[in-house]
Amino acid sequence: MVKQDLEQVRKELVGALGEAKVLWKRADLIPYAKDTYRIRFDEEYRYVPDMAVFPETTADVHAVVRIASAHKIPLIPKGGGSNRTGMLVPIHGGIVVDTIRMNKVLEVSVPNLYVTVQTGITLKELDEQLEPHGLILTQEQGSYKVATVGGSISTAGFSRKHQKYGTISDRVMSLEVVLANGDVLRTGPKVLYTSTGYRLSQLFIGAEGTLGIITEATLRVEPIPEKRGLMLAFYDDFWKANDAALRVMSTPVGFVGGEAYGIEESAKIGAPKGKEGLFYLAFEGTGGEVDAQMSYVRKLIEETGGVLAPDEIASKFIDRYTSQWCGARAVTGFEDALTTYVPVEKMVEFYDKLWNHIMPKYGTRNVPGEKYSLDVGRYRIMAGRFLIPIGENGWERYQKILREIAELATGLGGSISSCHGVGIEHIDNLELEYSDVALDTMRAIKKVFDPLNIMNPGKKIPARRSVP
Repeated sequence: MVKQDLEQVRKELVGALGEAKVLWKRADLIPYAKDTYRIRFDEEYRYVPDMAVFPETTADVHAVVRIASAHKIPLIPKGGGSNRTGMLVPIHGGIVVDTIRMNKVLEVSVPNLYVTVQTGITLKELDEQLEPHGLILTQEQGSYKVATVGGSISTAGFSRKHQKYGTISDRVMSLEVVLANGDVLRTGPKVLYTSTGYRLSQLFIGAEGTLGIITEATLRVEPIPEKRGLMLAFYDDFWKANDAALRVMSTPVGFVGGEAYGIEESAKIGAPKGKEGLFYLAFEGTGGEVDAQMSYVRKLIEETGGVLAPDEIASKFIDRYTSQWCGARAVTGFEDALTTYVPVEKMVEFYDKLWNHIMPKYGTRNVPGEKYSLDVGRYRIMAGRFLIPIGENGWERYQKILREIAELATGLGGSISSCHGVGIEHIDNLELEYSDVALDTMRAIKKVFDPLNIMNPGKKIPARRSVP
């Protein structure tokens, strides 16, 4: 927009929200230039928004959207800012809607096991406020300390406790959303279950802010468990740990969640010499329930040749793991993380082609200690971290790596990005995962909710390719 038009937008925003809730000076806007996505090295701060606002209520968001719609200026909803795929990069300028001040718990229903919150509250803050009521959300994702409820919903955030409780997608009962035309949509009643109406809430889960701005959420919560337990087992290598983990997953034992890893410098975490694989499982429930489940798994670990870690080593491992979990995965540097899914019977083929063919082809490798990983439970997401090529044509080689990983994962019947979303990182590869009909259906939905294309434009859904 031209300078005069932006000045008019600024005046209208200040008039609606107050000067303290509007930023427009470039120095104040630099922090909003990106999330943790690795922008091309020489373009680190190329994309800067025109303004940022700090709404405190749905009425504030409604006012911002009305102004943006009238001037056809883009809106970028922002939660905790830890996204890794560029969902928050203001590639078309516009207004960043920072929800950090929308952090109130509006209602806690203990009998009905739900909570209604403003969506700028962080997952950690919400759990802290639920604790006096004897409740917990259970959405323990990698960015748990900084991720907001709205950000988690908008990215379909994954949870480390997914096996027992599911993910944020399973927690959502009802949403309040400000649509692109300023209308305020309540997606459904605050009921534990219903078969009436279309499931509108599901449209906004994982939508990355492209369909509207979520301002309130009613979420299912759970009673705080009576007892928690943890088991850590070491194996010769990742594949033996993986086989044991898959064995657990084929049984009816009710663990909360877990992961299998290939490890380096294993002695530092208390592993016996020569053990380069591990898996851990977490348990929650009543005391008798947890004891019985752990006894069952202990026997299985013995049968599969695992070495059970002492309780103090297991506790030290998980404390270190969870304390660094968010920071390690949000570090911005010359590395990237993949969170693909392929059927478990294709895992060996996937990792072989990934590390022994694709990465050497482009002159790079895995981040030490981050070569193999599997989420143990119902969703079985695979992960790894790799170094982004540097030097001449490093960025171009990086883009080719992303393309080849996408081709490999989808070619094996999997998904490009299980829990990091699309943003701008994966948008050009989405055609590998979805048919033209599916993509056109998504574009039609986007057109209905956002006919002016002001809601986080250029993210999530690729533009239709022109026919030559």
